[in-house]
Amino acid sequence: MKTKEPFKCILMAILLISLFTPVTYAQSPALTITDYTVQPEILTPGELGTVTVTIKNTAVNASADITDIYLFAPRFEHDHKRFEHVGILGGGSSTSITFAFTASEEEGIYFPELHVVYSPEGSLARETLRYPFPVRVNERTSMKEVSLEVEKDIPVEIRPGDDFTLSLTLTNRGETAAHDTFVEIGKVKSVYFNDPGNYYIERLEPEESYEIMLNFKSSENTPTGMIMIPINFTYMGLSDEGKKQSEIAGIEVIGLAELSISNIKIDPLTVKQGKDFTLLVRIENAGDGDAKSVKATITDLPFSGVKEAFLGKIEPDDDSPAVFTLIPNESGSFGYHLQISYKDDSGDHTITEELSLVVEGNENNGILTVIIPVILIALAGIGIYFYSKKKKK
Repeated sequence: MKTKEPFKCILMAILLISLFTPVTYAQSPALTITDYTVQPEILTPGELGTVTVTIKNTAVNASADITDIYLFAPRFEHDHKRFEHVGILGGGSSTSITFAFTASEEEGIYFPELHVVYSPEGSLARETLRYPFPVRVNERTSMKEVSLEVEKDIPVEIRPGDDFTLSLTLTNRGETAAHDTFVEIGKVKSVYFNDPGNYYIERLEPEESYEIMLNFKSSENTPTGMIMIPINFTYMGLSDEGKKQSEIAGIEVIGLAELSISNIKIDPLTVKQGKDFTLLVRIENAGDGDAKSVKATITDLPFSGVKEAFLGKIEPDDDSPAVFTLIPNESGSFGYHLQISYKDDSGDHTITEELSLVVEGNENNGILTVIIPVILIALAGIGIYFYSKKKKK
C-alpha cells in the first residue's frame, strides 16, 4: 500500500501542470487564387497568349512551402514551364506567376488549370490547389464590340405644367450581342416621372432595337429655358468588363405671355373739348412667360398729344401702366383702338383692344357766342337811339 503513494503524487503533479499549460493548435496554410488576367482577352486559333495569376495565403499564422506551380492545358501548346521550389509564402502574403501558352486551333471556350503544389512549413504532407480559368478562342477577333445607338424623340418645346413623352430607341450597331443592359433616367428639378426610372433589357442582338416610352410631367413652376434629362446605360458585351454610356435629352421650356387690359382711368373724369386729360391704361400679364419690349399705341383717335407708351418688360402675374396725355379737338363720342405689341419665347405678338371715349362740348363758350352779339346789337341800338334824340334837340 505504501508503494502506491509516490504514484499518486506523480499523477497529481502531472494533472496540475496540464491545467496551467496552454494548449496550442497548428494552423494550416490556405492558398487561393485572388485574381487572374488573360492577354489578349480573346485569342485567334494558334495565337500566343499569357495568363497571370495572383496566389494568396489567406491563413494568418501559417506559412505554405510552395514546391511546384505549373499549367495543366491539354488542348493548348505551352512550354510546360514549371516554377519549382518557389519558396515560403507567409500568412496573408501574395505572389504573382505568369505562364505563356498557344491557343488551340479550334474555336471555343477552354478551361486550362493552374496547379499549385504546397505543404505546411515544416511538414512533408503535400496538397494541390487546382484553379481552372476560361480562355476564349475565336477567329472573329476583328468583330465590332457592342455599340449602342440611342435615338431620342422628344418635343421641341413645352410650357410649364405640360405633360410630355420621351421615346428612347436603343439599337445595337455592333457585331456582338449586348446583354444585361440597365437604363437609368436621372432626376430633374420640377420634372416628374409617371413611369419607373429604371429599365432592364436582357439581350439585344446585333442590329436589334428596343424602344422605351417615358412619360413626364412638368411643374407649373418649371423655369423657362433648356432642361437636361440625364440618361445612363450600363451593359455587357464581348468582354466581361461592363460598359457605360451616358446620354442627355434636352427640351426647351418656353413661357408665353398673355397680355390684356386690367383697368382704365381718366383724369379728369369728365373730358372736355379743348382741355388736356390723362388716359392711364393698366396692362397685365396673365401668362407664364415674360412679355418683353411691350409698347402700347392709340390709333383712330383724332386728338393731339402723346399716343405711344413704352412699358418694357412685364413679368407673369404683374402689370404696368401705359400713360397717354391727349387734347381733344372736338366733342362727341369716339371709338378707337389700343394696340399692344410685345415679345415672348415664342416670338413677336400684337393684340388690339377696342375702346371708346366721350368728349363733352364747352357749353359756356357757346352761350357767350350767342350773348355777345346780342349785347353788341343792343348797345348799338341804344347808342343810335340817344344819338337820334340828341340830334332832334
